[in-house]
Amino acid sequence: MSQLLSLRDRKRAETWAALHAAAARRAVEDGLEGVNVEVVAEEAGVSARTFFNYFPCKEDAVLGLRDPWVDPAMLESFDIEGDLLAEVSTLMLSVLRTIQGGEDSAEQRARIYEAFPHLRHQRYQYILKVEQLVLETVRNQLAESRRWREQGPDSGWYGHDVDDVAFTIVLTASTRMRYVMQKTWLTPTSTAQFEALDQGLELLRDVFKELL
Repeated sequence: MSQLLSLRDRKRAETWAALHAAAARRAVEDGLEGVNVEVVAEEAGVSARTFFNYFPCKEDAVLGLRDPWVDPAMLESFDIEGDLLAEVSTLMLSVLRTIQGGEDSAEQRARIYEAFPHLRHQRYQYILKVEQLVLETVRNQLAESRRWREQGPDSGWYGHDVDDVAFTIVLTASTRMRYVMQKTWLTPTSTAQFEALDQGLELLRDVFKELL
């Protein structure tokens, strides 16, 4: 059964990649108006109806966007009792990386965004999904954590609601995602992005020393 599921997942991944590649190619060659769902589906070897099983709209197919998810390995390495800013920021970047698929180059993706600036808003909608998913994870784990249950009057968040605390933590971590994306726009590799995250966290801590 596991082998059948593996083959099915592999086939689905191949179809997704073929649809994205065809849509991105059409956008580069013919403009966004030239991206026709029927033509893209035909080039990928599937029906137009199948296209919508993979992408809700042609813009998502062009950009190679997909819904974010939290991998079990991410949760296993996430330590709610540790350095919350670093832990939540690392989790958020890991989840953020799940929304972007495809093997197209960063240069091609940059050209698409430059040619069609309004597509940045499309990507932003997926970033909001990332933030919501991370917020739910952080809120649930924080509420069950020792540091929350055993907090005293000296705690910085004593008397605050767990939802508000989790939201503030995630909101702070989100600022580092903007930093990472700005610094690695043309080199969005895992290594480059996590290195930028470390630099961004160090900068944020230094700035906070002056602000607080």
